[in-house]
Amino acid sequence: MTDRPTRDLTDRDDVEALLRRFYGRVFHDDVLAEPFTELRAQGLESHIPVMCDFWETVLFRAGLYRGNALVVHRQLDERHPLCASHFARWLNVWEATIDEMYVGPAAGRAKVQAGRIAKSLHRRLRGADASELDAVGTG
Repeated sequence: MTDRPTRDLTDRDDVEALLRRFYGRVFHDDVLAEPFTELRAQGLESHIPVMCDFWETVLFRAGLYRGNALVVHRQLDERHPLCASHFARWLNVWEATIDEMYVGPAAGRAKVQAGRIAKSLHRRLRGADASELDAVGTG
């Protein structure tokens, strides 16, 4: 059994550790492996800095992320159509990874914001809300 986390996400190193563990899981997940095929083949080294910028901006208002997550996900959706079950599974793995590693206000924000992002991306890609996403999330 894993010890309960005792500290919160506080900086880029924490975000990077979280992302590396998270991607290590989704790359081999039954539901998520297919949408992550290209990224898995490319490797994480070019993607991690972008995602660290994104999550540092979301969590700590760092102002580092300059991309457009919707455009990236639209392109991915063209190759691997993303449905509510993909977003729900992504959220479940994300939250489980956070809960395993961190506890505190920033960890809570990471879960809440991920839920908002997933719902928004799904709505904008599919044109509708998904009740599956309402059932996910601890906030």
